[in-house]
Amino acid sequence: MSPLPLSESTSTVRRADELFDQYQHDIHRRTDRLFAVLMILQWIAGIIFALWVSPRAWYGTISRTHIHVWAAIFLGGGICLFPALLGVFRAGAPSTRYTIAVAQMLMGALLIHLTGGRLETHFHVFGSLAFLAFYRDWKVLIPATVVVALDHMLRGWFWPQSVYGVVVASHWRWLEHAAWVIFEDIFLVVSIRRASVETKDTAFRTAALEQEVRIRQLAENEASMTAAQLRVTQAQAEAATRAKSDFLASMSHELRTPLNAIILYSELLQEEVGEKAPAQSIRDLQRITGAGQQLLGLINGILDLSKIEAGKMTLSLEHFDVGGLVHQVVDTVGPLVRQNENTLTVTCADDLGAMYGDPMKTGQVLLNLLGNAAKFTRGGAITLDAAREGRGARATVVFTVADTGIGMTDEQLKKVFEPFAQADVRTSRKYGGTGLGLTIASTFCRLMGGSLAAESRPGAGSRFTVRLPLEVRDGVHETVAIGAA
Repeated sequence: MSPLPLSESTSTVRRADELFDQYQHDIHRRTDRLFAVLMILQWIAGIIFALWVSPRAWYGTISRTHIHVWAAIFLGGGICLFPALLGVFRAGAPSTRYTIAVAQMLMGALLIHLTGGRLETHFHVFGSLAFLAFYRDWKVLIPATVVVALDHMLRGWFWPQSVYGVVVASHWRWLEHAAWVIFEDIFLVVSIRRASVETKDTAFRTAALEQEVRIRQLAENEASMTAAQLRVTQAQAEAATRAKSDFLASMSHELRTPLNAIILYSELLQEEVGEKAPAQSIRDLQRITGAGQQLLGLINGILDLSKIEAGKMTLSLEHFDVGGLVHQVVDTVGPLVRQNENTLTVTCADDLGAMYGDPMKTGQVLLNLLGNAAKFTRGGAITLDAAREGRGARATVVFTVADTGIGMTDEQLKKVFEPFAQADVRTSRKYGGTGLGLTIASTFCRLMGGSLAAESRPGAGSRFTVRLPLEVRDGVHETVAIGAA
């Protein structure tokens, strides 16, 4: 869950406190009603003890109606009825649970008296403390513990048989019983505090969820109110993008003509001066030619992308020999491969034959892939394999270009087909390039209904796999988006 602003965080905390108080109040109300029923049941149990247990507890084997019956009826009723009524009519009030705590321990004292101080009846005290812990309010245990201690102390001094079942008992025996009660209180308090912390956490999560729902509803309301404006803004942005693409596409001739002239004149000057000019002058002319060709490649890439964005990139479909196209591409890219002292191995399957597609764009894809491999490989090996896969309408031509160059990391591989993507600044400076070659190749493949996939490891080279339909259908380019894998 994302962090909330200060004002929203304060509101959440305040709402969490409200929810916590509400949870506690609901717990108090339910527990009050539970004890209201328990009080009546204990009153009935006290009368039963007075009829059947008390005579045998106080007079051995003799069984007769005992005065304790009247104590159980009237004293027990006085102890139980008032808290039971509070539990029904004033459930949840603090005074109700404190009254119930005192009455519960007084009822325990009465039951101990009616059974003649039997040890097993003393467990009623410990069970009552556990029930009182249902309130999740440790302060309720204080009056209950005080009542137990005072009861055992006073009856232990003046009537020990009533509480301990013996005629004579130590005046300090009540301390042992009080210590056991306090021992249980410690565990109950720890349990109550832990339960309270969990309840607070639940309240805070609920409050945070409510806050998130409110924020989402406000956002949805604002979104619905501004939907019309957003549509207008989107339409304007799309119009601006189309205008930009139309402008760049229409400027193709104006940008390329002077740049081609610069490259041509620099090459003519190099041929004219020959070996007569100083070496520095020849290197300068070569730099002019290289810079012009690099800039021309960048402009060509941008113009191609712009044509695609503007919907002006079309396919020129015809039948052509795949093997012949591969050899033309190899002849063109050969000087670049040899420039970095690389070796190029070409393997064409015997059954390649002809395909129906766009030979210019297919050749451009292979040129871009081989040029990319030659650029990032020094003194290594580059391979180009061409084969057919499948039959009938699903038949494809598969071109695989692999190299032993610098390779790419997983992060670089994820964005390798994005426009202007380069591994990093150092790679760009060392190897050059515009970052558009692979983007153009990927886009052209999808224009023809095919795909381009890449796999690579740092220091272990890269492998690019092109799959094109043996028969390209016209119109498949209409749904292509730039930069998609």
